[in-house]
Amino acid sequence: MAVARLDLASHLVRIRLGITGAALAVVGHGGSWLALHAIPGVASALGDSGWGGGSVMSAWWSDVAGYPSGDTAAWLLAASPHSETTLSIVGNTGVALLVLIGCLAATDAWLGFRRVTKPVIVVGTMSLTAYVFHIVGISLLGIEELPGSPLHVLIGFIMSVTVFATLWSHFFRRGPLEWCLARITKIAELVR
Repeated sequence: MAVARLDLASHLVRIRLGITGAALAVVGHGGSWLALHAIPGVASALGDSGWGGGSVMSAWWSDVAGYPSGDTAAWLLAASPHSETTLSIVGNTGVALLVLIGCLAATDAWLGFRRVTKPVIVVGTMSLTAYVFHIVGISLLGIEELPGSPLHVLIGFIMSVTVFATLWSHFFRRGPLEWCLARITKIAELVR
């Protein structure tokens, strides 16, 4: 939300966001790699804590090593997907900023890019609605664990929310939950 309030048309803001994104990605994912490889005893602690599947040393970028089931704190050094560790959040925030800057640069470089990506842009304008629909869908389908369902379920989620958002945007400026949130927060204007 803070990034959305910035002047993303400004080249200086984009450069700063790119540098910040790169730094966060390096600190998060690079810090996890360094910790997993340089701190003595981490590999054995992770190996003894129930990590199955792949190498625990890949836990800085991949979830092939599984997820910890023991009560060791060493797993906090992992930045693997959905690990919800500090390093994962920092690294993924950096990657997200870099993707944003890349998309903005692509939009500037190729005028047709905005037209092609219009469905994705529309989903982005109603991200709260898309997120809540995703959570409701997960609940209705009974998906409880990660990694979740097969690829066709993910594609179904993506297609459903994209079609919904595209159709909705033809009639309304905001998503349904975004509209509700805007109306509810109007009350704050009365508070002095």
